[in-house]
Amino acid sequence: MRDVRFVFLHCGAFDTTVFDSQVVDSIVALREFGILFDLCVLLSAGELARDRALLRRRKMEISERIAGRVSVYPTPWKRRRLGDAISVAALLAELVSHRAPRTVVHARGDLAAAYSVVARRGWSRLRTVYDIRGDAAAEFAHFARMDRAAAATVDRDLAHIDWECRTAFDGASHVFAVSEVLRDRMASRYGVSHDRFTVIPCVADERKFHTDEVERKRTRAEEGFGDRFVVLYPGRFGRWHWGPEMIRIVKAMMDADPAVFFLVLTPDITEATSLASAGLPEGRFAVRTAAHSEVPRLMRAADLGLLLREPDPLNEVACPTKFAEYMMCGLPVLISRGIGDCTAFVEKHGSGVVLDGEDAARAVEALRFLRAEDPVARRERLASAARVFSRQRAAARMAGIYHAVADS
Repeated sequence: MRDVRFVFLHCGAFDTTVFDSQVVDSIVALREFGILFDLCVLLSAGELARDRALLRRRKMEISERIAGRVSVYPTPWKRRRLGDAISVAALLAELVSHRAPRTVVHARGDLAAAYSVVARRGWSRLRTVYDIRGDAAAEFAHFARMDRAAAATVDRDLAHIDWECRTAFDGASHVFAVSEVLRDRMASRYGVSHDRFTVIPCVADERKFHTDEVERKRTRAEEGFGDRFVVLYPGRFGRWHWGPEMIRIVKAMMDADPAVFFLVLTPDITEATSLASAGLPEGRFAVRTAAHSEVPRLMRAADLGLLLREPDPLNEVACPTKFAEYMMCGLPVLISRGIGDCTAFVEKHGSGVVLDGEDAARAVEALRFLRAEDPVARRERLASAARVFSRQRAAARMAGIYHAVADS
């Protein structure tokens, strides 16, 4: 479709871990299906000025990977009228700089989608695919409860979020949602037909995340795991993630089984080490950083993954990427109830155990249940069910929708 330009629009920072795995990898996968994206990033002026050398490197790295144009525009005052106007003007400048008879914008998040819809007033051949990542109002309310600065402007910011969503729904040609729970909530809140949605969960690359028994044995030997039952947590601490609660649950499993060993892969070394040292026996845990490329082999070497979060409306619609990664590696998960569609998937496929709150006794039961099952057969069974989380499968579905939107 040479007469169609595809632009991926993102508002905010583009750090190496989350952005590369969720955005860049997806853009690369879509190239296999004939969808060639340019990337347009609307970044706050402060972040843009903070490290220009790093920004230049990131632009070059991403451009080489996606084989497309990467443009970054400074935008001030997020969720302010002047900031909105400047952001829309920046998007229009990007569209004008590389004209095409038709343009499809994949807008990641409510703000990007609203800007794309407004920009159509000056670019009639523009079509928007609205990619909803979560319930922004619930997320903002969550942080406002903990942050005085956010609480002081909560009414104004929630009103702007409502404007973003309504504007996006009014003008978007199609909507992606990361979970059925999120789709249903947004459809009800804004009076939108389910027919306009496609549920695309957070996904993982099947060429990286898969089962491999030979590699599993080799990695366990290299890491010195031996016969330990390795409980894995790869991710951040704080925000909506459980920290102290997770440590107490792991401690209960350690008390019940001397083979349990806890491996934490996180950039939050200080906080994680402090929590683990205070709550777990010495020598039965390790806290370290890991490059994204290391994570698949360590998941394959583990025996149980953790996905424990506090009960909150923002978690009820979520689809964490690590869940897809766990499942595709055949790694069972100990998961909190009420995490998007993930909890229901676990219950349907027997791919782990669901906890209602901080239920250490249930976690110990889960440990005994998992230890009694043939682990090789379980890994293959879980990985087979997890094909729905394949990035390649999702890219094929998305490509068909982009072509239909371009022709609309």
